[in-house]
Amino acid sequence: MPNAGGLTDREAAIDAIIRFVCSLDEGDDELCASAFTEDIYVDLTPFQKVGMKYDPVVGRQAVVERMMNAVGKPLDTTHCATNVRCTVTGGTADLTCCVMAQHFRGGQGPSPEFQDYYFFGNQYKASLVREGDLWRVNRLMITPAWVQGNPDVMKV
Repeated sequence: MPNAGGLTDREAAIDAIIRFVCSLDEGDDELCASAFTEDIYVDLTPFQKVGMKYDPVVGRQAVVERMMNAVGKPLDTTHCATNVRCTVTGGTADLTCCVMAQHFRGGQGPSPEFQDYYFFGNQYKASLVREGDLWRVNRLMITPAWVQGNPDVMKV
């Protein structure tokens, strides 16, 4: 079955993570929703190691609302996914990657005048499935590997 945009299965699976991180930078609900299955399970509990208490989030609408309300809409961000490893087996895939995520308060990101930021180096571990011509994430664990800056930036 062909993938959207003529991508290989591996490229299309990786594109799901790229859609997600781009949606955060653009504050785009629809793009965020396109990255996930209806029954997505996002485990954010590893953030406790950096002093943030989050419960897992279940369901596409709940994940989109949570991500857009916490990051995508109120903050100026840049997310970069690197070191991607992706293995496709039939209609499923397993993916790991590093995501660098820099967060500024809304309206302060592009200005050198504001240097109050919070920077994460996160590890993503995802399971994906093919749904029609798109690949979507159905399980995602985000684990901070390191942080730098002011955690108060994240309090919106």
